[in-house]
Amino acid sequence: MLAHRQVLLGSSNLDIGLLDRAQVGVHPVSFLFRTPNVHAKLKLLERGPLQVAAQAELVVFLPGASEAFVSSNYVSRLDNTGLTVTVVPVSAAASYAVTPWLNLHAQATLAGIFDNGPLKERAVPGLTLVAEALALEHHSLFAHLGEVGFWDHDQATVGLSYRYHRAWFELRAGYVYRFMKDGTQGSPLVSVGAFL
Repeated sequence: MLAHRQVLLGSSNLDIGLLDRAQVGVHPVSFLFRTPNVHAKLKLLERGPLQVAAQAELVVFLPGASEAFVSSNYVSRLDNTGLTVTVVPVSAAASYAVTPWLNLHAQATLAGIFDNGPLKERAVPGLTLVAEALALEHHSLFAHLGEVGFWDHDQATVGLSYRYHRAWFELRAGYVYRFMKDGTQGSPLVSVGAFL
């Protein structure tokens, strides 16, 4: 959670901390792909090694946004030609410091999907689990697992990533595999950020 008035200016996020208990922001690059968005996070509990937070986001895929994506429709699996799709993910997240060098993170999400066309309006559940090994003072390694859809399986994800964090600078790089009914797809992930 960002401190009050602290700003994270990054390639994947632009966030500002409020009152040491909340933060709001956007994913700026998504605006280039005709996908306006806003998100907010609220710290609910911080007791010893346990932290619990709630998060909500509003994402609007403007008509034809899927045609502007860098990745193919196979990767995004969205074709919204001629229609607006609104997605509202609501999440509960928990982090637990098992030892000074190992943190566990879990997030349960329910994403509401709404549109003005042929897509089925529904709520899709998801769960992510992350183990974070604080290898050295400025370095962390992450193992990621995720599932979207559960009984109506949409996709599972498995990935590894690395984070370098020093004072005001952060760099993240990793690779994730997505396992879907119609195949498997791998993607590199890179982000850079500055804390102001």
